[in-house]
Amino acid sequence: MFYGWKLGALTMGCNFMLQGSALYCMNAFMEPLCELNGWTRAGLNLSMGVASLMGQLAMPLAAAVSARRSLRLLTTLGALVGGAATLGMGLTTNLALFTLSFILVWVCSQFCGGVVGNALISRWFRHFQGRAFGLANAGTSLSGVILPFFCMLLIHSFGVTAAYTALGVLTCLLAPLSWRLVRDEPQALGLHPDGRRHEPHAPKAKPVNTSFTALAHSRPAWFVGAAFGLALMTGSAFMSQMKPRFADLGLEAWPAMLLACLSALFAALAKYAWGWVSDRTTPLTASRLIMALSAASVALLALPPTLPSLVVFSMAFGGCIGGLWAVLPAVVAWYFGSRNFLAAYKFISLFIILRCAGFPVVALSHDLLGSYALADAFFGAALLTALVLTFLLRPGDAVENTHHRR
Repeated sequence: MFYGWKLGALTMGCNFMLQGSALYCMNAFMEPLCELNGWTRAGLNLSMGVASLMGQLAMPLAAAVSARRSLRLLTTLGALVGGAATLGMGLTTNLALFTLSFILVWVCSQFCGGVVGNALISRWFRHFQGRAFGLANAGTSLSGVILPFFCMLLIHSFGVTAAYTALGVLTCLLAPLSWRLVRDEPQALGLHPDGRRHEPHAPKAKPVNTSFTALAHSRPAWFVGAAFGLALMTGSAFMSQMKPRFADLGLEAWPAMLLACLSALFAALAKYAWGWVSDRTTPLTASRLIMALSAASVALLALPPTLPSLVVFSMAFGGCIGGLWAVLPAVVAWYFGSRNFLAAYKFISLFIILRCAGFPVVALSHDLLGSYALADAFFGAALLTALVLTFLLRPGDAVENTHHRR
């Protein structure tokens, strides 16, 4: 097996423990934390929003550092600091200190996995980038299948502190594994991208200026960034609070968690599937499909909230929105060139800050109406706007549009 797939699996594990736990585990922790510490959902959502904002602001920083420092070292340090911060979340009853620890977890998720993981994949793969990005980022959604149940069991048996301690220790264990396995480029092991016998021929790509100033004046960069920022905002807001949403609709705690995990399972499977679509067609085609189908899946919430309709929504929404993190890096590499990936990704990542806006929208909707109806309408409109933005992108402007894709 090509060594690059081992790194893809490792990156999947990093995203599983850091990005996934930061996003999905609040399904298990939200109600117990509020009851234990006297916090409100609005306050905890604000904490999530601030932490997520800092995590997104860390994306361009991680991209800049990745171009200058060892990816091996960054991944290892991210696991150590992220694990320690997770431990800290379970040791405080002060919301400000909890938020500070949460911020560190989100920031480290860009170094252990996240941006650094995508940079690693972009160096180890060319023709199979879509599938490799899909595998690596599937860890985020896969954690939503396993970790919320794992945490819920620990909380009920041993308490909140024990659950966060288990997450922190498991995250720290990624550090020695990362140091042993990660190599920044295939040439370090005498290999070539995709496991080929020779260095793959560079595509006949048009020259492109990927300086920050040039990208700031580039309409395609703005369209890509805004489209994925809006879509990821919707995905994060929904997936982080699926269980409380279903519980508010009258489901018992365990069935509600099962539905949340079902959605995460389909999101995990979707990442590789959408990566395959990107490889077989173009990343732009995959982007348009994913935006359109995600908007259609949100419309399913207009159906009466019966168990069958909620099951269909969970599978449809997870299967659509789950592929965003696989398609985004593929679009950046295709539209701006694989050799320019980090420079372009650093600029595009500024728009992912929009992802943080979803948490206060959810909290406001719940506080004003006692439901998520207002937020659902807002997010549906955001996905339709994202779809329109993808149609403003012209395939002919893509740097690697002529690149043969298997």
